[in-house]
Amino acid sequence: MDTLVEWLPRIGAILTLIIGLVGFFKPRAMTNNLQIELGSNMAMSEARVVFGGLNLGAAIAALLLNSALVYITLGVAWFFGLLARCYSMLVDKTSFKDSLPGMVVDASLSFLFLSGLLF
Repeated sequence: MDTLVEWLPRIGAILTLIIGLVGFFKPRAMTNNLQIELGSNMAMSEARVVFGGLNLGAAIAALLLNSALVYITLGVAWFFGLLARCYSMLVDKTSFKDSLPGMVVDASLSFLFLSGLLF
């Protein structure tokens, strides 16, 4: 039987898979709350790639390979997403209130993927 610590990265991969599925099939569900306008077919295509394809590919690879290095890579990637949000609050003057939901997602997924290193 696997321990909870061994399941945490898998949970992160499943959540990333869900984010990827939403981004792939319903990109407007991702972009509307972020005030991103998809004004052309190419913009829609890019949203599917960034929010859908990349997350789907990463999650599927993590689940199939079930490798600590893959989980660490994804944890570091989500952590740098968190750093990018913090940097954006400084240079782009995005508000903490607007940034908080994304920061919670980024920090939570980073924690789940890196939990094997922490415990």
